[in-house]
Amino acid sequence: MSGVLNAVSGCDGFICCIGCLSLVPGLVRRIVNQVAFFPPRPPGYHVTEEKQVFLVEADYGLTPLPDLTSEGIAVDTVRMWSRRGSVILGFHFRRADSTKTLLFSHGNSTDIGIMFHHLRDLCTNLQVDVFAYEYSGYGESTGVPSEADLYSDVEAAYHYLTHDCSVPDDQIICYGQSIGSVPSIDLASRTSVGGLILHSAMKSGLSVIHEVKTTYWFDVFQNAARIKRVNAPVFIIHGTHDQEIPFEHGVTLYEACPPEVAYDPWWVKEAGHNDIEINHRMLYFENLARFLKALDTQDRHWKRNCDHEHEHEHEQGSEHGWQPLLGAGNLHTPKYSYEPMKQ
Repeated sequence: MSGVLNAVSGCDGFICCIGCLSLVPGLVRRIVNQVAFFPPRPPGYHVTEEKQVFLVEADYGLTPLPDLTSEGIAVDTVRMWSRRGSVILGFHFRRADSTKTLLFSHGNSTDIGIMFHHLRDLCTNLQVDVFAYEYSGYGESTGVPSEADLYSDVEAAYHYLTHDCSVPDDQIICYGQSIGSVPSIDLASRTSVGGLILHSAMKSGLSVIHEVKTTYWFDVFQNAARIKRVNAPVFIIHGTHDQEIPFEHGVTLYEACPPEVAYDPWWVKEAGHNDIEINHRMLYFENLARFLKALDTQDRHWKRNCDHEHEHEHEQGSEHGWQPLLGAGNLHTPKYSYEPMKQ
């Protein structure tokens, strides 16, 4: 009780108001779910009743999902079921020469269709597989977006990669951009992954709208608290002129990172929230490639050297299913029933 009183006595009126609202069961969560998520309308892709997949262009015209086989890339569209009951979609970019998979969690106000060409560029330039999944309530996924659904959605994507595609967990690199940092950090804090990339990430939900110096019990998206439990190498990218999620968020996350896994961050001078991969394109891919290479070598630029590797085992207990919608062949024998889409 004394700890709670001390916290209340040291907070301002806004924090105290939110704290009081949090005493009403579920109220803060319901408010957050209403104001924190902005699914684009219309979605950036469309799946027909015949299970064919199209990208939605700027003029709202439909373009068939590009065939990238001439670039050495196979693209599968899969449908997955989360433990909270949502049916979510995903694009899986696969290369024959890849040894790593980026598990990509996109930012707000976008979806995997709008991000398609950027995902292809990641696959091509970094020579890795990329699996980008959709959030509940975004794109053509069912359900309503919420913090709890973010966690169950990324679990379903991780389950698909590790169980159905047989991708070793140490070859999975979580990539979280903006609000995508929330499921990425959460997953990396409780499962085994090979690395974590945070792009314009937030330290917590409350701190985006109001300056806070600590994590309160009623805060949402508690990234700064959860990142302390991450055992995989972490690479943080943040623009110094970010007006949506200020630069200080990236610094706080870096300082909260366990020293033995904190890779040298890339503080992008004069960059904003959504322009790093556009205005600093060459350096963007160079820095990502350098981090991925460091994962395979002893030349690691950590906050301080680590004399031992952290190892832990995690068993995924939730039940999921998945279904390929449009693909270029299977790399594995799925453990769940599925129905192939038309080519």
